[in-house]
Amino acid sequence: MRVACLFGILLGVLAPPSCFAQGSPQPGPPERLAIGYVEVADDPRYEPITGYGRLVLRRREHPFVGAQVGLDEAQALGRVAGTQLAIERFSVASPADVAGAVAQARATRDMHFFIVDAPAEAFKPLADAVRGRDILVFNATVTDDTLRRTACAAEFVHTLPSLAMYMDALAQDFVSRKWSSLLVLEGPLAEDTVMAKAFERSAQKYGAHIVARAQFKPGTDPREREKNDPALLSAINRDYDVVFVADSAFEFARQVPYRTLRPRPVAGSIDLEPVAWHWTWDHNGAPQVNSRFEKRSGGRHMEGADWASWIAVKMVAQAALRARSKEFRALRKFLLSEGSFDGNKGLAVSVRQWDHQLRQAILLAAPYAVVAQTPIEGFLHKSNNLDTLGDDEPESPCHLGE
Repeated sequence: MRVACLFGILLGVLAPPSCFAQGSPQPGPPERLAIGYVEVADDPRYEPITGYGRLVLRRREHPFVGAQVGLDEAQALGRVAGTQLAIERFSVASPADVAGAVAQARATRDMHFFIVDAPAEAFKPLADAVRGRDILVFNATVTDDTLRRTACAAEFVHTLPSLAMYMDALAQDFVSRKWSSLLVLEGPLAEDTVMAKAFERSAQKYGAHIVARAQFKPGTDPREREKNDPALLSAINRDYDVVFVADSAFEFARQVPYRTLRPRPVAGSIDLEPVAWHWTWDHNGAPQVNSRFEKRSGGRHMEGADWASWIAVKMVAQAALRARSKEFRALRKFLLSEGSFDGNKGLAVSVRQWDHQLRQAILLAAPYAVVAQTPIEGFLHKSNNLDTLGDDEPESPCHLGE
C-alpha cells in the first residue's frame, strides 16, 4: 500500500483516501482531573458581622470564586499537560458530614484532591476518614494552630496561613520598628483568648514585651465603662508603643482607633492586620490576579481565603504539568516535597514537610494599603526565611516528614 501511494503521488495520479490516513495518530481526549470543593451550607462563619442597629460592619463570602479563578488560569497548563481540569462543588448540611462527602466522592467519582471550606471541627473526623488513602485535602479557611500541631494529618495541606504565622508577622514588624512595648486588649470569646495567647507567644519569640493585658467587654453600659471604654482600658501607668486588639466579633475593635489615652497605632483585629492576601497588593503580578478575581466575582475584593483556594488549584495544575504524570502518588510527591509555586507574593511558596503548612509571605495591611510584607528583612533562617513565620521544624510537635 505504501509503495502504491508513493507511485501514485509521483505520477500525479489521484491517490486513494486511505493513503492520507496513514499519518501520526490523532491525540485522544485529555484526561480529566477533578478537584472537589466541599463546603458547609449555612456556615455561620460567612454570616455578616453586624453592629448595633443591624449595621453591617463586615461581609464575609465563601472563597469558591478563588478556586474558579485558579481553574480559569489553569486551563492553559492543563492543555499542555494533556489534562482537563475541573472543579466539582459539594455542599453538606454540617461539619460532621464533610468526611462522608469526601469519602463518597473518592469512591464514586475517582477524586483525589479536595479543597475543604469548613470549620475546624470538621477536620478531626475528616482526618480519620482519609488516613492512609489516596487523598489530599487542602485546608483553605481555617487558621487553627492545632491542625498543624497535635491534630496534624499527612493527608492535609494548609494553604491558608496558621494563626502563629499571622502573629509572628506582626511581631516581626513591631520589633523591626522598635515598637517593643505592647498593650494587649482581649475580648471575652474563646477565639479572642486563643488569638491573644498566640500573639503573646510571638512577642516573646521576637523579644517584644507585653506591658499590660486587659480584658474588655463589648457594649455601651455605663456601669461597665472600665471594661468597654478604650480610653480607660488604655490608661495604664506604663507607656506602650502599640495596642494589640483580639476581637473576633469586631464590635469593640472598631471603637479602639483614635480613642486610646495615648496616641498609639492599633493592630490585630483592626487597622494593621496580618493577611494572606489584600486587594491593594500591587507587586509580583498581583494586580492581574486581583483584576481577574473582581471580574469573576462581580466586583468583590480578593481576600486571604480566596487566595488559599486559588493557590490550591494552581498547585494541582502545575503538579500535573511538571510531574509529567497523572498518577496520584507522583502528583502528591511533587506537591509535598519537590515543587515550589508562584503565589504572586514574591518568594516562592512550598509545603513544609513537617506539618504540611504552605510557607508563604504574610502581608500587613491597613484598610486601603499594604504597609509591609513579611518576613521582614533581617529576620533570617538557615534554609528558608519564610520559616521564620509560624512553627519551624524544631519547635513543631508535628513530624509528618519523618
